[in-house]
Amino acid sequence: MKSALVIIFRNFEETEAIAPIDILKRAGADVKIATMSENLETSGRSGIQIRADVLFSGVKDALFDAVIVSGGPGTANVAENPALLDFIKRHDSQNKIVAAICAAPAVLKNAGVLEGKTCVCHPSKEKELEPFLDKSQKKVLSSKNAITSRGAGTALDFGLALAAALCGESAAQKVADSICF
Repeated sequence: MKSALVIIFRNFEETEAIAPIDILKRAGADVKIATMSENLETSGRSGIQIRADVLFSGVKDALFDAVIVSGGPGTANVAENPALLDFIKRHDSQNKIVAAICAAPAVLKNAGVLEGKTCVCHPSKEKELEPFLDKSQKKVLSSKNAITSRGAGTALDFGLALAAALCGESAAQKVADSICF
C-alpha cells in the first residue's frame, strides 16, 4: 500500500487538504495528516477545525511515497520552515512524489525541488514562481515527480492526479466514477 503524508498548518485551505485526503483514501492509499502546529487540532482559513493524525515533528525523519503540501494563506508561515524544506528535499532526492496546491508550490521552490521542472499555482504566486511556471493554465500539472495544482477549485483534479500517480490510473478512475466526477 502506497503512503502519503498531507501537511497542514494554521490557516491552511481546508478544501485543498480534505479533497485529496478523501480521494487518496478511496483509492487505497495509506494517508496520514501531519500538522506543523504544536498540537493535533489545527484551524483552517475558514475556521474549520481538523484533527491531524500526527505532529510533523514526529514524522520528519520518516519516508513516504508522497508528500503533499496544502495551500492557503497560512502557507507563508511554513514556506521557510527548515525542517519542512529538508523533508521535501529528502523525498525529492529519493524520487518520491512532492506535491503542492495553490500557494504551496512556493514551498517546493524554496526547498529547491522545482529545478528542471514546471509547475502551476494560484495566480497570486505566479510572479514568485515565474522561472518554473507552466503558462498553460492547466488545473493540475505533473512534471517528473512533482505534482502541482492551482487552488481550491482544482482540489478534486489534484486528488485524482495524486491517486493515479500513487495507486494507478484504474484506481483513480474508479474513484472518479464513484464520485460522479
